[in-house]
This record gives sequence, structure tokens and C-alpha cells, in this order.
Amino acid sequence: MGSMRRVRGHIGVSIILLYLFVSLVPDQTAARWAGLVLYILYVGGLAVVTGSLWSRLSAPILLGLYGVTLAYGLTFDASISLLFTLQGFLTAYTALRVPGRKSAILAAFMLLVTFLAVVLLEGYSWMTLLRQELFIYVGLYAVLRMIRLRRVQEAEEQKHNEELKIVHAQLADTHASLQRAHEELERATVQSLRYAVLEERSRIARDIHDSIGHRLTSVIVQLQALPYVLKSDPAESEQIVRTVLDVARSCLQEVRVVVHNMEADGSGAGLISLRSLVQQTASASGSPAIALEMEEEAGREEWPPGAAAALYRCLQEALTNTIRHAEAQHVEVRVTQNAEQVMLNYRDDGKLSPDEPLREGFGLGGIRKRCRDAGGSCVIAARQPHGIAIDIVLPLTGSKEETQA
Repeated sequence: MGSMRRVRGHIGVSIILLYLFVSLVPDQTAARWAGLVLYILYVGGLAVVTGSLWSRLSAPILLGLYGVTLAYGLTFDASISLLFTLQGFLTAYTALRVPGRKSAILAAFMLLVTFLAVVLLEGYSWMTLLRQELFIYVGLYAVLRMIRLRRVQEAEEQKHNEELKIVHAQLADTHASLQRAHEELERATVQSLRYAVLEERSRIARDIHDSIGHRLTSVIVQLQALPYVLKSDPAESEQIVRTVLDVARSCLQEVRVVVHNMEADGSGAGLISLRSLVQQTASASGSPAIALEMEEEAGREEWPPGAAAALYRCLQEALTNTIRHAEAQHVEVRVTQNAEQVMLNYRDDGKLSPDEPLREGFGLGGIRKRCRDAGGSCVIAARQPHGIAIDIVLPLTGSKEETQA
């Protein structure tokens, strides 16, 4: 569209120039031939000046056209009116096509040289030129220069808007990617919690099989041998009965312990996952001794998935931070709960002292962000005499239906 407008505009200018040359060129053979050459130079030169690819050549081309125009006007005396008319064309193109301060300098230079030439060589009066010609050229330049500046501003605004559209599109793509990554992370967290629950249940099953199952097998074997022992050695049979009773009592005690732990967990996958995380971390080589204390009421009700996932990740980050940076020997974790909130208190005896500034890296910063995203709060501080204290409070805002989902 822009190139077509430039072509149509140049055709219109060429027609106007043709009319001016036909009307103002002196009725002399040499003047007409020279005027034809000048016309061709103008048509070609202004075409180059109008084209956007050659805009850097605008000033030299306009200056060259002015030189041949001045020479033509001074050579043929009757062509002074044509000189002043073409001066207007050159002033207009200078205002529209030459960038920066070069435009004003070139326009002033051409006007000054024209005035000097016609005053010194043609005998024109300075006052006449100033009254009749100067204001016309200055006004023409000012108006067209304002038009150019406005066009440049509009072009820059359009370019800026296009760049903003591109940036907005990139931001939208980035946001969509982050949203997908967040959803994948949430799904991975839920899978981790489920894996932790399965791991804990598998551990309980192994404990029952390895301890209670082995002892019940021993009871069965001794009871099977008891009828034969009664016939041969009554005293030994009494010892077998006492042994069987002791084994049965110990099995009953272990069953009670397992049942108590499972009852304390209730349906709370959150507590099971935290216990499994602590056991897995403590079993790794180089890990500090980790003590997990859970209030009796904690986990009676299922935690909302958001709170359970946030608490699991926060404890995971805290343990990772302690193992990598704290050089701690002992870690204490306490989980409590009321009707509205679940609290996790984390303490280690690492090398951080209250006199040192607390530098929160990616891990501790991630804990704060997870708590904030879950609608809770987090306080991280150094503890006396050394170590770190992390206190996390998360709201239990999910409904029972949301929790079961």
C-alpha cells in the first residue's frame, strides 16, 4: 500500500512539473532542450528520493538537482520564475525526505545561495526577496517538516505496537508453558504422595510378615510338638506353654503398636507421606538423625491435597537444605493440627548462628513461596546457639469432598 501511494504521488508530481516546464521555460530552442534535460533529471532524481531504499541519497540528489536548476535559471534570464518555482519543490522534498538537522541546513543553504545569486547577478532587491519569497519558503518548509515528523512518530508508534504484540504473544506462550509446568509439578507431587503412602503400607506389611508372622509360625510349631512332649516330659511341656504365651503376648503387643500407628494415620495420606519421607531421608548415608514427632490429633481428618502437597515439599526442601549446607547432626520435626490449621516446626543444629545473616537461596525461598501459594505463612530464622528454625502454618480450607477427590 505504501509503495503504491508513493508511485501515484510521483506520477502526480511529474505531471505538475511537466506543466511548469511547458509554461515557464523560455521560448528558445536551447532553453527548451535544456529544460527537457532538466525535467528528465527532476523526474528521475525525485523518483530516487521518494523511494525508501535510497533515502540516504536524498540530500546529495536534491543538492545536485538544485545545482543544475540554479545553473539553468542563471543561464537563461527568462527562467528566474522557473528557478523560484523549482526552489519550492526542492524545499518541500528536503522537508519531507531528508532526516535530522541536515534537512534544515540543506534548505537554508539552497535558499541563501538562490537569494545571493539573484541579488548579485540579476539585480533583485533583498527587501523584495524577504517580503515575497522568504516567508513562502519558510512556511512551506515548516508545514511539511511537521508532516514528516508526524509521519515518523506514527511509524515509530506502529513499530512499537507491533513489538508489543510480539512481546505479549511471547509472554502468553511463556505463561502457558509455566502453567503446564505447574500442572505437571502438581501431578508429580500427588504421585509422590501416593507413592509415599504405598511405601509406608508396604513397610507395615513387611513388618507384620517378618516379625509377627515369624513368631506365629514359631507358636504353631511348638503347639504341634506339645502333645508329644506331654507324653514324654511334663516339665518340658510346661516350659513350652510359657514360651508360647510369651510369644503370643509379644505378637499381641506388636499388633497393637501397628494398629495404633495406622489409627493415628487414619486416612491421612499427608502424615504417612511425611513419615515415609523422614524414614527414607534418615536411611541415606551421611544424613543427620531425624526425630519426627506427631501430635495424637494430627491426621485424624484428611488434609486438603494442596496443604498435604505443600507440607510434603516444604519438609523435603528443609531436609535437603540441612543435608547440603547445614552440617547438622540432629533434626527435630514436629507436626500439630487443630480444626483450622496444620503446623510443622522444623529444627536442626547446623552451623548457622544468629550473628550471621540468613541467606535464603532457592530452597528456603521455595519454602516461603509454597506456603504463600497455599495461603499459609512461614517463619525462617537462626536459633540459639546455632541451627535453623522453620515454622510453617497452613490452613485446612478444603472441604471433605475436595479432600477425598
